[in-house]
Amino acid sequence: MKNQYIEIERKHEKLINIAIEKMKLSKDPKHNLVHVLDVVEYSKEILETEHEANKEVCMIAAYWHDVGRLQQDEGHELISANELKLEMKKQNYEAEFIEECYQAIYKHSWKEIPETLEGMIVRDADKIDFVGINRWKECIKNDCRFEKILELLPTLRKDILKLEVSKEIFDREIGKLVAFLHNQIFNNK
Repeated sequence: MKNQYIEIERKHEKLINIAIEKMKLSKDPKHNLVHVLDVVEYSKEILETEHEANKEVCMIAAYWHDVGRLQQDEGHELISANELKLEMKKQNYEAEFIEECYQAIYKHSWKEIPETLEGMIVRDADKIDFVGINRWKECIKNDCRFEKILELLPTLRKDILKLEVSKEIFDREIGKLVAFLHNQIFNNK
């Protein structure tokens, strides 16, 4: 399966690299390239169970989902989707495929429910990363505030994640996070 993702990334290399270069400019440690790459990995893991999903759409959307944050936080989902749409048109992608990628991004906020399976996958992968160790490392390194993250954690699994496989990944990742934070607290005295 790993080769399948390498092939997708190769096929859409120019488009993906644009998103990567944009995300390298992010000054937000909660939403930077580290976060995006983790969302890509969580998306791949979810796709191992959700066989009917379009893997190409999910991969492109995972790379592009937070590009709009470079302009603004509130409403970044729509900005990200529109930027992707414009770039895909420039690169002469087919209109139907562009629309599928757009749909997979534009409703990935907490309060929205995506209309496609691909959108659910990207949204769940994005939300799972709230318990991702790499994201917490970035936040600790950059002295972030954790109030919003901590406020959402109790309801994240039950109310936010939609796919059963996402809940299983969350359960695994929250265990790793607890062990990581324990080590941070008790080994860094």
